[in-house]
Amino acid sequence: MNLFSKNNRVLAITSFVLMFVLSGQLQAQFVRAAIKDAMLRRMDSNMLKKPVDSTFHELNHDGRNRSYYLYLPSKWDKTTPLPVVFLFHGGGGGARGALYFYEVEKKAEEAGFMLVTPNGTGEADHVLLTWNVSFGFGYAQKNNIDDIGFVNALLDKLETEYPIDLKRIYATGLSNGAIFCHFLAAQPGNRFAAIVPVVGTAGGKDQNEKDWHKIPTPQKPVSVCIIQGLIDKHIPIEGGFQKASLGEAKDMLSASDTINLWVTANGCASEPVSSYDEKMKTTIYHYGVGRDNAEVVAYVIHDMGHAWPGSTRVPRTGSDKPSKYFPGNDIIWEFFRTHPRP
Repeated sequence: MNLFSKNNRVLAITSFVLMFVLSGQLQAQFVRAAIKDAMLRRMDSNMLKKPVDSTFHELNHDGRNRSYYLYLPSKWDKTTPLPVVFLFHGGGGGARGALYFYEVEKKAEEAGFMLVTPNGTGEADHVLLTWNVSFGFGYAQKNNIDDIGFVNALLDKLETEYPIDLKRIYATGLSNGAIFCHFLAAQPGNRFAAIVPVVGTAGGKDQNEKDWHKIPTPQKPVSVCIIQGLIDKHIPIEGGFQKASLGEAKDMLSASDTINLWVTANGCASEPVSSYDEKMKTTIYHYGVGRDNAEVVAYVIHDMGHAWPGSTRVPRTGSDKPSKYFPGNDIIWEFFRTHPRP
């Protein structure tokens, strides 16, 4: 037998097998990608079925098509300057889901404020979106998305379209959205009079990282109302690694350290006056009035984990249940109402 011919046959067979294996791998990758795309489209489609009253809008920023929802109270006279509340969804969520599950539109209508609910970024349009808080939160952080620039550009746009009360611009959000509130309000050019982060923190780091990713030192006083769940496993009130997470556990700054950052920045009292509200099952810590009448208040809800307090809707099976005793949207708006920028 000709050795050269035999070697050629072996090479041909090997090449065929290799091509078959590679073809199978490529085919498998194609199938997985197709399944993923189909699932994302279905999730997006299902989220768009959630009934909300806000209208959908788009804005191009930094070469990206960004989106947001806008709610205007029906009793507004079209001329009186409106207070504005930004609502930032949690990581893995989206603006429409936040509107539906946090039920803030009802409060916007009742209290008469403009509600702006932006979308973060991700591989889908309306779900699985995140905000860039510089550590471990998915697409936005990995792609270094300019979310702070986006919010400022959106504010600029809204100011040209509506009469806005520039002393009454506020922000609230859940989880990743709450963390984003801290980072947003600590920026040198901050335009927010007050923030209410719900189950968030002002810093964190990925596993094996040495340095913390914390908010910059705030240059302007900002009134801050922190709402935490005592039994939260996603953002542990005591800090440390998450006891529950969608991905690799992150190391979180404690509620005490978060509070101290703002107490120091605002010049508030270092020791709080505390009280317990039996009806709300909540301990309240008040750090007094600091520079430019800025205040720091913290609510620790004893019977709640990682959720939007007072909501009657649970986003998904297995999610923590909201506290039914703590009127979250009422507390949030009352804090905003009483804390305009000087």
